[in-house]
Amino acid sequence: MTGQRRWLKIWARTVGMPIGINDKDKPEFLPIKQNDVKKALAFRTFWIALHVLTCLLIIAGNGRVMGWW
Repeated sequence: MTGQRRWLKIWARTVGMPIGINDKDKPEFLPIKQNDVKKALAFRTFWIALHVLTCLLIIAGNGRVMGWW
């Protein structure tokens, strides 16, 4: 297993997405095709990144209003 594939598997399981080595390697829950898992993982990754970015912008805006910088 390549390093990139290993990190994809770790990240997928971190955000709760079932992913295996291939379509025949069914995870313990929700046996769906790997392409569908990868699409869902991309959407979920985008959603998490959007939340982090929004939080950082809120903190930066409040820091500016409060005179921290």
